[in-house]
Amino acid sequence: MRTSNFSTLLCVVFFSSQLMAQQSIVGFAHFIEQHQGLDNPSGELVPIGISEIEMKINFFIEEKFPDLVEKIDNILWDSYETFTTHSYKNHNHKFVVVLKITGEEEPKFYNVIYDPNLKTVKSEFEWNEEKQDFIFDPALIKREQGKPDLVALEISNPTTPPGLNKFVETHEGFIRLKEEKNRGENNFVPIDVKEINQKVTQYVATTYPNVQYTRNIVWKSYTTFISPYSNHHFHVLLAQVKVVNVRTVKYLEVFYNPSTNTINGDFKWDDEKEKFERPMAAF
Repeated sequence: MRTSNFSTLLCVVFFSSQLMAQQSIVGFAHFIEQHQGLDNPSGELVPIGISEIEMKINFFIEEKFPDLVEKIDNILWDSYETFTTHSYKNHNHKFVVVLKITGEEEPKFYNVIYDPNLKTVKSEFEWNEEKQDFIFDPALIKREQGKPDLVALEISNPTTPPGLNKFVETHEGFIRLKEEKNRGENNFVPIDVKEINQKVTQYVATTYPNVQYTRNIVWKSYTTFISPYSNHHFHVLLAQVKVVNVRTVKYLEVFYNPSTNTINGDFKWDDEKEKFERPMAAF
């Protein structure tokens, strides 16, 4: 029994290590490749390796819903997104799959996520017998409620969307600055971080009257989003601030939109909690 348990533990450690190794190899070069792959001469946004991706999506659905799904009518590419922090990089394609459900006349739409690094398919939707439809996983609703409203922040759905070359230039800027400064693998900032920080300081001073001064500004993340209906990208930064009549320093999150060269934010001061926070959104 001990040998069996030890063997099982070794297998878990081995496969966990493999997964971590796969995740760790995601880099800016992968993002650049995917962005450039979408930017083809025809003007049609088609992910690299679309045939293989569609095969994986077909297999995923057939395995997950062997009795529910009668046939897959269509697979529609919906978007590509990248997310970068100092310690984590991730990217994914989202697809909408049109399904013929057994015993149903009307088609149903099923959202799936494809990871180009791990080459895996997953979904955050599940079949609901009562509603006879796919619904968003209730366990993930709180996560969605905590997300910023990018429309209200004037980031998504811009009048003049940025070209894919802007996303590539930003990722190349991360690489270039890291190499110039001889920084470690997870130690990088935007190439124009000084100018961004100045804008953050000005924004905080004019937006939050209870802030005496900004002590420090830390770059937190960079996101790109591409779809047939909207392209946008933005940086998130944390401002460490001194609040009037509050002894400890506080933090608030702000957004930098490279397309408009502006700072915006949605954090509000809560007197009772003595902290800045994002109001929970309805979902």
